[in-house]
Amino acid sequence: MTNYNHLAAGHICDTHGQPSRRDLMKLLAAGTFAAGSLLAQNKKGKRGRIDVHHHMLPPFQPNMTARQYTPQSSLDAMDKFGTEQAILSLTVAGDILYDGSEKAIKFARDSNEYGAKAMQANPKRLGFFAALPGRSIDASLKEIEYAFDTLKCDGVALFTNLGDKWWGDPMFLPIFDELNRRQSAVFFHPTVGNCCHNLAGLGDGVVEFDFDTTRTVVSLLYSGVLSRCQDIKWIINHSGAAVPVLAGRVKDRVPGATTNSAGPTDKIVGKLTDGVSPKTPNGVYAELKRLYFECAHAAYPMPIAALRAFAPPTQYLFGTDFPIEPMESTVLNMPALKLPADVQHALDRGNAERLWPKFRG
Repeated sequence: MTNYNHLAAGHICDTHGQPSRRDLMKLLAAGTFAAGSLLAQNKKGKRGRIDVHHHMLPPFQPNMTARQYTPQSSLDAMDKFGTEQAILSLTVAGDILYDGSEKAIKFARDSNEYGAKAMQANPKRLGFFAALPGRSIDASLKEIEYAFDTLKCDGVALFTNLGDKWWGDPMFLPIFDELNRRQSAVFFHPTVGNCCHNLAGLGDGVVEFDFDTTRTVVSLLYSGVLSRCQDIKWIINHSGAAVPVLAGRVKDRVPGATTNSAGPTDKIVGKLTDGVSPKTPNGVYAELKRLYFECAHAAYPMPIAALRAFAPPTQYLFGTDFPIEPMESTVLNMPALKLPADVQHALDRGNAERLWPKFRG
């Protein structure tokens, strides 16, 4: 049965997840949804989404103070659009976090404590992904220990590059080994490398964000980090960016891969591979298909079609990119997808409940 809480736009539920009389009358009058079905869904205990791409904007973060964000801003938007829980993370802060300075280390600590306080004040609604001062390896390891053991974070959030490096660089292995030991979630948020700002006169967010996400995934794959760190739950933004579309090309060109048996196809396209190499012993598809993919600002039919053609529904997560992106840009596109009820539930919260059991209660 369709979960109508997940399909409507605007105010559909009150702050306790129940439909208000005013909203039911609006929906009935508009002929958009059946009010009786909406009530039936709530009586059966249907629950709102879990948003894993949801930003906090601490008041001390440069260039974000004008937005006047508070955790209550998140809760208000969540209530409006049928989201029950969200995991907070920083946005557009890689230039601050990754400059290797003491200021970066302090910014990571202050941000993590800000997220932890928001979570502690709203334990049933909010979680947070910890920030790391990635270029400082020892400081990052200390921050992992503090964020997990003291602040009780829900994983870490990393920006997709550090200006001139991507995360497959061997210098970052101690960080990923420790996150693997902790069976952590690692959420990647796009940013732009030094190489590629304003390419062809385009704004960074037009195409470069998704290209850079794909760069860092391929960097982790080709370096062997994905195969090495089997217990990390990797979360890729924007329905996988370009990963689902380019996965075949990535497979066929993995360094050191063995080739398929020769045949007439080889004469046309060159050597095809199974994607098995010393760095990818399980094969490229096996590593890429076990990633998790959240749908923030990528719930359009095209990226979802590519994602569904590539990865199983067990790997889908919900996200919005709020408050940088209006929730509407994700939520209002979802009804037209007409996903099967089980797939919709898996995306909305089923898979997230499996990754973070605390959200089941």
